Amino acid sequence: VKDKADSVQVSIKVPDNLMAGSNGVLDSISTTPGFKTFHWMHRHPIAYYLISVAVSDYQEYNVYANPAGATSPVLIQNFIYNHPNYLNEFQADIDETVDMIELFADLFGPYPYDDEKYGHCLAPLSGGMEHQTMTTQGWFDASLTAHELAHQWWGNYVTCGSWADIWINEGFASYSEYLMFSNLYSFNNAQQRMNSNHNAVMQQLGGSV
Repeated sequence: VKDKADSVQVSIKVPDNLMAGSNGVLDSISTTPGFKTFHWMHRHPIAYYLISVAVSDYQEYNVYANPAGATSPVLIQNFIYNHPNYLNEFQADIDETVDMIELFADLFGPYPYDDEKYGHCLAPLSGGMEHQTMTTQGWFDASLTAHELAHQWWGNYVTCGSWADIWINEGFASYSEYLMFSNLYSFNNAQQRMNSNHNAVMQQLGGSV
């Protein structure tokens, strides 16, 4: 993407039993009978494919990280399904985002959007999409969360100029999974996953992109 919007403002009107997540900072919520309008503002350059809207009967669960280079704690804002057991089941996985963002800031440089936030909106996806400052994920596990978070540096802040440059996005995000497991889990765990990835690629007889 050789051109980016210099900012994006998104306003989403939803029934008042729902919530709407998007990029940047939630500036305000306005109300009318039966409805709420969520006003989001992202004040950084953004590629068009990284703008998002997610709507559901979410609950909000927030934690804070202190990545290197940030002038104040970074909000990690999570819009997750409002099911009574969801947070109990996935809270530890969500909380790992704190360690990951602090690790990647040490390795890659300051989190590019530390004056706004990072976060997740859940949606029925078979994976994730690295929407800028508010990743959309189908679930939480360490490799998926690390991969999508790494895209904030590799793909979002530094963006491919064309499809030929997709290794910048996906190569670094996949390698970041290995870096996360090496630093936050164990070398053996990381090595097993790397070997598994290599074996999967080499099983494709026609080659792999």
